[in-house]
Amino acid sequence: MKKILSKFKLKWWSWEIDTVKLLPFIILVLAFLPILPYEKKDGQLISVMGFEAKENNFYLRLSDFRMLDTSEKESNTSNTDQIKNKPDSGNVMALISSYLDKNGDIDKYKKYLETTNYSENLKQCLILRNMLMSNLVIDSEIQNLLYLYIPSPVPAIWFSRFIIVQIIELIAETYYTTEMLQKGSKKCGEFEHLWPSEKYLDLTFEE
Repeated sequence: MKKILSKFKLKWWSWEIDTVKLLPFIILVLAFLPILPYEKKDGQLISVMGFEAKENNFYLRLSDFRMLDTSEKESNTSNTDQIKNKPDSGNVMALISSYLDKNGDIDKYKKYLETTNYSENLKQCLILRNMLMSNLVIDSEIQNLLYLYIPSPVPAIWFSRFIIVQIIELIAETYYTTEMLQKGSKKCGEFEHLWPSEKYLDLTFEE
């Protein structure tokens, strides 16, 4: 039998398979397959290896890299169209886009303040304070949603999403410098119920 098989033996192929050399190839293939244990509920992904998850698509897609769509065409759609195009509950990036679209519009608050009898300085301090608080809440919510996006039953995709989220956080995270807070303290120091004085910035409480 060996003599017969040897006649069909190609120069680049050996019937003796070296399992040690083949092992890295097997690991590489498995890294791109959904081999990690996951759990779904009502058709929605809820966990991967015990980590909370929400992204139903196990792999990457172009929509992952488009968190905001500010095209004029979509902004002029009717309420009926918006209902039809409601973000997929399994698409975390769509949820983030929807959340950003509904929150953080400081212009609405500015218009509200225009109807009040507050002084201009007080109005500016209220806007500044609320912007800081809103950014804190929005950043926290987006971070939570991004962490739900990372886990995937596919090891290589899990790692890729982790890198993507790190880059997104690096680009989109809001940073508040000491100088910014000090300017706010000096500008709004007269409204102690709105803004902490400078002595609170370093927690020394010195006058």
